[in-house]
Formats: sequence, C-alpha cells, structure tokens
Amino acid sequence: MRACSIFLCLLVLMVFTGSIQNVQARQKSSVLVIFNDQSGRDHGERIRTIAHDALYRKVEGIYNVIESKPYEEKINTAEHMQDTTEILCESVKDSMADYFIYVELMPFQQAEGYDLIWHSKKMTANLGLIILNMKDGKEIFRETYSVEKEDDTDFFIVGSPSMARKSLKGALFTVGEAISVHLPL
Repeated sequence: MRACSIFLCLLVLMVFTGSIQNVQARQKSSVLVIFNDQSGRDHGERIRTIAHDALYRKVEGIYNVIESKPYEEKINTAEHMQDTTEILCESVKDSMADYFIYVELMPFQQAEGYDLIWHSKKMTANLGLIILNMKDGKEIFRETYSVEKEDDTDFFIVGSPSMARKSLKGALFTVGEAISVHLPL
C-alpha cells in the first residue's frame, strides 16, 4: 500500500513538472496596449494611470507587452473608435506587435439629482475596445461598454472626480474581462 502511494505521488509530480515545462516552452505573443483618453476631464493623468494599471494587469506575464508611449503620443490626438482596421493597423505597424489592444475613453455622462436633504450623482463611463491581429491585419473584436455608478449623500459633497474613477474602474473591469476572453494566446 505504501509503495502504491509513493508511486502515485511520483506520477503526479511528473505530470505537473511536464505541464510546467510545456507552459514555459510556449513562445509568448507580443501585445501593444494603447489607452486613449478622449473624455476631456481635468484629471487626465490620474485617469491614464488607473487605466494603464488595469489593462496591463490583464496582459502582463501572459504576453510580451510592448512599450506604448511613442504610439500613444501619435494616437491620442483624436478619437479612433470609428476608424477602419486598416487605418488602426497602419498607425502602429512599426511596433512589431502580434496583437494590438486599443481602448478609448469617451466623454463621461453625468446626471445630478437634488432633494430636500439628499444629493445624488450618476456618472457613466463609456469605453471602446478594439482588438486587432497585426499579423493578419484583421479585427478580432470591437465593442463599446458603458458602466454607470451612482452615489448619494446628505451633505452635497459627492465629488465628480471620485464618481468618474468609480465608473471608469467598473468599465475597465468589463473591458479587462473581454480582453481575457477574446485575445488569443
């Protein structure tokens, strides 16, 4: 009985060791992630930091992430959600990335309500996501997401920046899940 237990332990150890080696043997694809803030908010740098952290957390370790600063400077001058696949591929063709993830933050939509005592605020973040296969020049996925967050207070101190961050984080979570589902290994 003891010999059988030792044999099973060795067998399990060999299977896990073999699968770890197979994972390490896979060549990682390269990904270029660009976040384009077209919201027009005053806290642009803080918004970009939040977005980059959330998006990079989804791809780091699984893919080789290409430095996006030079491409963001080119792309962040205008909206690109309506651009064709060819135009988007052309704008980052010298990046040598296998895949291109483009996320665009559109202007926030804000609504406020007042009562005798309560002040409520709703903030909606709209994010567009495009995933392109740069090797084939084909679009893998394109979608726009909207996430609304609401907050109430009796002291009229609900802040727009905090509501914008809450709605942005909610939308980034949804976009991150879509990236996990649609981006091939």
